[in-house]
Amino acid sequence: MGLVLFMIDTATIWDKCLNDLRYHVKDNVFTMWLRPLSAHQEANSLIILAPNDYFVTYIKKNHLQDIQQLVAKHSQGSIEEVIVRVDNAGRDMDDSHQSQSGSLFEDDKPSPPPADHSFQTTHNNIARADIDANMRHAELIESADAKSLSYLNPDFTFETFVTGKSNNLAYKACYELGKRQSKNRHNPLFIYGPSGLGKTHLMHSVAHRYLKNNLSFYYFTSEKFINQLVYSLRNNKIEDFKKKIKKVDLLIVDDIHVLAGKTKSSNEFLTLFADFTSGDKQLILASDRHPSQMTEFDERFRSRFSWGLTVAVDPPEIDTRVQILQRKAASYGMSLPKECALFIAQNVVSNVRRLEGALNQVFANANLTGAPITLEMVQYALKDIVAMRVQAVNMDNIRKVVAEYYDITIKDMMGRKRTRSIARPRQIAMALSRELTSESFPEIGQSFGGRDHTTVMHACDKVNELRAADPAFDKDYKTLALMLQAG
Repeated sequence: MGLVLFMIDTATIWDKCLNDLRYHVKDNVFTMWLRPLSAHQEANSLIILAPNDYFVTYIKKNHLQDIQQLVAKHSQGSIEEVIVRVDNAGRDMDDSHQSQSGSLFEDDKPSPPPADHSFQTTHNNIARADIDANMRHAELIESADAKSLSYLNPDFTFETFVTGKSNNLAYKACYELGKRQSKNRHNPLFIYGPSGLGKTHLMHSVAHRYLKNNLSFYYFTSEKFINQLVYSLRNNKIEDFKKKIKKVDLLIVDDIHVLAGKTKSSNEFLTLFADFTSGDKQLILASDRHPSQMTEFDERFRSRFSWGLTVAVDPPEIDTRVQILQRKAASYGMSLPKECALFIAQNVVSNVRRLEGALNQVFANANLTGAPITLEMVQYALKDIVAMRVQAVNMDNIRKVVAEYYDITIKDMMGRKRTRSIARPRQIAMALSRELTSESFPEIGQSFGGRDHTTVMHACDKVNELRAADPAFDKDYKTLALMLQAG
């Protein structure tokens, strides 16, 4: 019995560390490099198990210091050392698995999985699939292996997607694409909205339907596209790279805004764009903002992004949040009373991922304490989240949230650069500070790098003017305000 409690405690520490890391790195970095890791305790050390040596090197270089600090925090100092090493047992399993499936860059046809392959939805199989996908990405960088580009999350289907006013149009557009009815197709389909709201879920859902129809696809994050492009250019294989991609029926590119400023990658993408917006092929793009707001791109890109159908995925309204919680609870085989779901939904507003994180925290508390899930228990389990929500609206957090939303650094926001891609988010952050805090114009100016109060007044006037003239800009502003007030 003592051993079981010890193992649960170690797992809980690692889960808390992962939950914290999720909000300090980009979504694709978390999914690609951190989620596949597992951990166990040996004496006073926490052993982090990674799929291969490439992972070990990457984690040590980029995340080990943060992990060490979080482990010390969540273990209350009982764990003195963090060691990252290869999970040899897991690697043996992957080697066996990979020997049965060839690389898409070795075969001429990027075919879907074999017909007898079944996507299971148990947590163990999801974890196994995640590790496979991330190992493939590491191989992609080094050896141009594109197997990861056909990876799908088995849970991301139309059947598991919860719809509401905030995402209904995006859902319907993707569902029609999945039906493969040409009269209903829009090419390209451009989906935009903040991270964590279900854009990737919808795109994977379309790809699942394509596979059922024996059609092929590639799924890129922009970083994967750039990595593969750089590899191909360095090895004089750029034409082979584009030839392989052109063979599939569906091309999905997530986080398309990351291509901004990368001239070579952007130009190569335009050639693919032309192929996938003609004939019987389909292109799906996703970004954190509307094409008209992607000012880092020139007009060629913005106009092409808007050729087809542009649909938003907004933060879910409270009814949708309650449905998401109850459906997720049912998938865990747990019962979540309506009043408990309502309490969570009222206190976690902006992000589906945070909503699920809060639910996981409640279930972990229930499992560890053996207490039934009641409103009082949920309030206690989420007391820190509620406290953070109350404290969230301050100028430091406004700068952080706005900077992340527009993919700039806080240093840029505080600096003197006046390019539109930096000046506009700075003005929005000033306007939000004026609206959501009790700080005066001079106080806001001082907190934004010692600027004069007239600069803040001008920023507020400019933001109000843009909100009145541009519905997309007004929507971004309201989304940010909602995110900040949600904590």
